[in-house]
Amino acid sequence: MAVAKKGAWGGPRKGSGRKATGSEVRRNRVTIMLTDSELAKLQRWAEEKELPFGTVAYGIVARALARRK
Repeated sequence: MAVAKKGAWGGPRKGSGRKATGSEVRRNRVTIMLTDSELAKLQRWAEEKELPFGTVAYGIVARALARRK
């Protein structure tokens, strides 16, 4: 037999969670495959910029798409 939920404990709270930081939210995930040497280059570039390599990869894609218009 299932137990009925008692009270209002649990669940999402108004105002909780991560706040939006910009007007556009990046919420779509894309997967790409890199060779070992490409990944090593991306990781070196990220270390030079002191950024996560996912952020550097996003920057590369965003610049390429902006040029494409």
